[in-house]
Amino acid sequence: MSPARSRRTPVPHRRSRADIAQAVGVGAAIVLLTAVLIWLMRPGSAGTLGTGGLVNRQPRAGGLVLVTILVAVAVTWWVLRVSKRSRGNEKVILPVALGVIVVAAVVAGLAWPDGLLRHYLAAPEPITPATTPSTSPGATTGATGATSSSTTPTPAPTTGISTTTSP
Repeated sequence: MSPARSRRTPVPHRRSRADIAQAVGVGAAIVLLTAVLIWLMRPGSAGTLGTGGLVNRQPRAGGLVLVTILVAVAVTWWVLRVSKRSRGNEKVILPVALGVIVVAAVVAGLAWPDGLLRHYLAAPEPITPATTPSTSPGATTGATGATSSSTTPTPAPTTGISTTTSP
């Protein structure tokens, strides 16, 4: 090799700011979409209704959210990659299109036949047997705990009006 060739140093390839911003945006979108899907699809407790993620608890609402996300991704891809009419106008067209998608999803949720949300009935409370004091025939206990051979009558509930007569 000649000395002239050995003095050359390779020039590093520099990325443009647009390439870096696009890579960061795509990475953030992947992380955000993964987190949302994990949150939506997490399983609930076994044998318990109404627990877990939105898709597990409310399958209609979860389906509406997933369809809305898929339509938003498809429209975003179409505006940024395919549409030739939107060249240079992406900053206006994309937010308007995504806003229309969100409004359409809300209207679809409100107009859903038989309601969008599933309502669960409250779990029945366990039945506890009533505790009754055990009494043996001919023996009761009073307030002092002493046993007597005769039963004492239960006082009648008071109404606030005195019914006793004086002799």
